[in-house]
Formats: sequence, structure tokens, C-alpha cells
Amino acid sequence: MDWLNDIKQNFSKRRIKNLDKSKEYRRDFIDIESAKRIGLIVNTTEISDEDYQLVLTYAEALKKRKKEVVIVELNFQKKSEPRVTGFQTIIFVNPVNLNWLDYPTPEVENKLLEQELDILMDFDSSLRMTSKYLCSIARAKTRTGVHREGMESCYELMITRQQEEENNMKGIIREFDYFLNMIDNGNKVKA
Repeated sequence: MDWLNDIKQNFSKRRIKNLDKSKEYRRDFIDIESAKRIGLIVNTTEISDEDYQLVLTYAEALKKRKKEVVIVELNFQKKSEPRVTGFQTIIFVNPVNLNWLDYPTPEVENKLLEQELDILMDFDSSLRMTSKYLCSIARAKTRTGVHREGMESCYELMITRQQEEENNMKGIIREFDYFLNMIDNGNKVKA
């Protein structure tokens, strides 16, 4: 079945690159302080309980900073139920909402497109294409994720993880937050 996964991966990479080229949505670099709506993509199937709690803690911290937080929860187990609660907007995606390429149904796509996000952070480190596809179609000005070869068109800001730190969610959150706070939108006061 590896050959089928390779075909799916290669097809998805080409499709995602073409999606971004055909977009007319304006991308930009938005810092966290300027952002009003921030989306977080979390794969609850492959994330440890500790990392899941770190992401939720970060989302709560964003809410305390007066940000509207949109959670996109991915779960690839059949008959799964949402784990995330307590946020105004939660988009739940499970196998019922996916096609054979792991792309979401038009209903899920439309829910995401309605959000008009300032920042979308992809915390899904799996090899599945769902989160990368969602980042490509999202109406988010700044999309951030962990660097993966061939997926450069999905994000405006990518971080590179060292192999020994690959699954260190605390480090990923720290780097996303650090770099998103460093963005200069030209809002400096002129002397």
C-alpha cells in the first residue's frame, strides 16, 4: 500500500501548488497583536495527551489576549467524536468528512472559508494531506506550519525543526508565537 500513499502524496502536492497559484485571496504577514481571528489545526488522532493540553493552553492564552480562536480538529478514527470543547468556533473533521485523498468535503471547506482568519497555525505533523490542503484553501492572511519538503506553497511562515526536536510541541508553539510576534506590519510610530 506504500505505492498508493506515494501516488496520493504526489498528486496532493501538485494539486496544492496549483490551488495556491489560482487563488486571488490576498496573503500578508500579520503579527499576533494585530490579529483578531486565529485558527489552530490540531490532529487529535496522532497528538499525545500532553501535547494536546499544550495546544489547548495556548488557545486559551490567545482567548485571554482578546483573540477569537477557531479550532480545526482533525480525527482520522472512524466514528470519532470531537474532543475539543469550550471555543466559539470548532470545525470537526473525521473520516466521514473526507474523500479518498483525505481532502475534506465541500461542507467542511465552506465552514473554513467563512472564517476569514488573520492567522492559521498548523499543528498537524502527520504525513496526511488534510491540514496542508486546509491551509491552502483557507482565507487566512498568514499561514504557519512546520517545514515539509514540497509543501512550501501552503504557508507564509514555516519553521524548521531539528530531528531530535521533531515532536516537541512546546518548541513549535514557542517558535510560532515568537516569529508571529516579530512580524513588522509597518505600524511603528515615526519620530
